[in-house]
Amino acid sequence: MKKTDVSHKPGDIIEFAGSKFVVLDILDPYKDVPEGHGYIDNGPDLFILSLESQGKSRFGDSNNYAESELRRRTDAWMDDLLAHGVDPDLIRTRTLDLTTMDGHGKYGELTVKAAPLTMDEARKYADIIPNCDDACWLATGWGGLENYGASSALSVSTNGVWGSYLCTYTYGVRPALIISNLLLPYEEFDLSGISTKKLMEELLKRAEE
Repeated sequence: MKKTDVSHKPGDIIEFAGSKFVVLDILDPYKDVPEGHGYIDNGPDLFILSLESQGKSRFGDSNNYAESELRRRTDAWMDDLLAHGVDPDLIRTRTLDLTTMDGHGKYGELTVKAAPLTMDEARKYADIIPNCDDACWLATGWGGLENYGASSALSVSTNGVWGSYLCTYTYGVRPALIISNLLLPYEEFDLSGISTKKLMEELLKRAEE
């Protein structure tokens, strides 16, 4: 089956929902999306990162992102995004590995629609992530429970240098998320791989918003 081609590539800057984002990756939903999510076949998705921070937050009372103020602040940003007309079904979920820098794995995994990058994601895309005007949190804790650094988490400074900082400090919130290519203007894509029925369903859905 022919999939929709996207005109973007990693490193491109795009505008989405009134803000600018850098494209980190082009994801194939047949390979990169867990089974059972029931996603519309729109072809490749975009993994994007906010170009600037979307507000500021403490990390929280601990370095477990799943229970953090940082997560609540990021979720509130996503809720605001959806309240302004973005179809939630066209924002993909992603699974965060919350293993800390010292290998503590008891925080497990967390499935979200938006979150700061983890350390592993930030390292993977380090060569194409632009520096931010604010120092921003990552979603990764420094040390595991009852170990050295258990009260600290990773943050990235304005010059791109990573560091460990107390979770009670306040830094920027820089969300990353995976979006369907249909969230961008249609003229940016080759739509020949999408059925007329699916296009009509999407147009009708948008007309009703």
